[in-house]
Amino acid sequence: MADKTKMQELKVGIFVFIGLIILIVFVLMIGDFRLINPGYTFKVSFGFANGIKASAPVRLSGVEVGEVKGIHIDYDEQAKKPFVLVDVWVNKDSKIPLDSRIWVNMLGLLGEKYIEIIPGKNYQHLLRDGAIIKGEDPVSVQELTDLSREIAIQVGSTVKVAEETLDKLNVTLDSLNLILGNVKDGKGSIGKLFFDESLYTNIDEMFMDLKKNPWKLLYKQKEK
Repeated sequence: MADKTKMQELKVGIFVFIGLIILIVFVLMIGDFRLINPGYTFKVSFGFANGIKASAPVRLSGVEVGEVKGIHIDYDEQAKKPFVLVDVWVNKDSKIPLDSRIWVNMLGLLGEKYIEIIPGKNYQHLLRDGAIIKGEDPVSVQELTDLSREIAIQVGSTVKVAEETLDKLNVTLDSLNLILGNVKDGKGSIGKLFFDESLYTNIDEMFMDLKKNPWKLLYKQKEK
């Protein structure tokens, strides 16, 4: 009877042990891929990380190859300003040239933020475990706001200059219309030249006289 009880306890223990092993393997499979798929870690420095968080996806040419393992702030003694170091883990098959472009991207306008990697062309020099590469800082909302304000100011200034130019052009056209109206009405020297028949007659007689007596062009009246 005692032997039968021990055998049952042994079977129960073996069953529990196998269940624990299955549970641990399942947790490892959904929790930490590095235990199943080895890879390497490198650091990306940013001046502005734009809200990237740990466990954020890492994509190489649009394909997810890893995740963000950690984020911490350091200080640049030469530039006298802080910067952000992002620990990035990628699988071992990810070949990333040193001249690659890396930045924080976003799925949609309000979507998940992730690390985007566009590989460079120099595959003779690849990122290795523990390497540090500089990322491209994303544009902050404040910078976009300032840029929009500057554009609005420039557009406003351009519109103001255009309005002033249009006003000056209107004044010039009004003056021109007034001059043309005076000419049409026979007012002023130009108006009289075109519409005053007596002036036209006098000028015509003068030219006819010069045509008959061209010597008058060379004649100089003596001073009294």
